[in-house]
Amino acid sequence: MEMDALEIKTPGELVMWLAMTESEISMNQNGAEIILDYLHEHEFSLAVHKQELMVRNTAEAFSEYQPYSIDHAIHDVCEWNLELIGNMEDGMKNPGSQEEYLRFSEAHDILKEQEKVLDGLWRQTKYEQLAKDIALQVIVDTLGKVPEGLEEKIQAYGIKEADRMGNGRQADGRREQERMR
Repeated sequence: MEMDALEIKTPGELVMWLAMTESEISMNQNGAEIILDYLHEHEFSLAVHKQELMVRNTAEAFSEYQPYSIDHAIHDVCEWNLELIGNMEDGMKNPGSQEEYLRFSEAHDILKEQEKVLDGLWRQTKYEQLAKDIALQVIVDTLGKVPEGLEEKIQAYGIKEADRMGNGRQADGRREQERMR
């Protein structure tokens, strides 16, 4: 199946696609760069076909673009980031030399900075909302009701974190629109 797909090659293109599709995910250039870099390192490329996000494994000679969501891309990148952080921590525990320790430590610091950005993106995904919904349901199932003020605190947590990470500006506008409905 051959299709015309416009490859997303730059962070700006990813940010623009998110804005054009009025995505629930608000992402700045830094977040988009992290997403694209990780995908590239794992031999995946993003494209858009009929405003739908697509992914292709570039390591496979005859791979085709497949539907892919930005939520799933963020999920994959968060997983890869956590895996790399663990690898660097393991390397720092048993380095072969002081130089090797410093390389692991420097890489660890970079990955932890990326993790902060990725956490802000994660909090905007459907997976984060699903986790909040499940947590509230467990509370209701256990206590019979959600204690006063707890639901607002749970929902506000994600908003504050996204704002702190510089990803919440578009989300604030969407939340305001939803309140007005």
